[in-house]
Amino acid sequence: MIIAEIILLILALSVDSLAAAVSYGIAKIKITLWQAVIISLVCSVFLILSVGFAAVLSSCIPKWATKTGSFLILFIIGAVKLFEKQKSETPEKLSTAKTVFFAVSMSLDGLAAGFGAGLAAEDNIAVVGFLSYLITFFTVFCGNLLGLRINKNAPPFIQKLGGAAIILVAVCKLI
Repeated sequence: MIIAEIILLILALSVDSLAAAVSYGIAKIKITLWQAVIISLVCSVFLILSVGFAAVLSSCIPKWATKTGSFLILFIIGAVKLFEKQKSETPEKLSTAKTVFFAVSMSLDGLAAGFGAGLAAEDNIAVVGFLSYLITFFTVFCGNLLGLRINKNAPPFIQKLGGAAIILVAVCKLI
């Protein structure tokens, strides 16, 4: 797998992370720099593991299971955000549990995609991991800042749109 293909794979996987991070920001949930580092590390480790062990793991976990798991986690987070009481003016911090759920749900696509690309990318596992970390960190941290900025001067109902957007990302995981 050449570098351009690796970058395209990681960019495709990062679109969900970007959408979810923007949605969290719109819902007035701040992802700290440290949390973005953790999310990026988890996503990258999942991708590296799936690429490295593609031949073994792909026979154990069907693609529909990863999509369903990712959908369920994101749908639950989005539903909670959609139906919870309006937030104050200051954004809440993402809890440790929600950080882990976010990271795992974003990683499931990487696990599935890594199965498909695994055999072709075995010589480039370090490159996959490094680029995955950088791109995912950028999309999560900057996407969340963008969402927080959008929400800053928006009417209070915009927070509900953040929850609805997370549910939309979850539904897209099934498609």
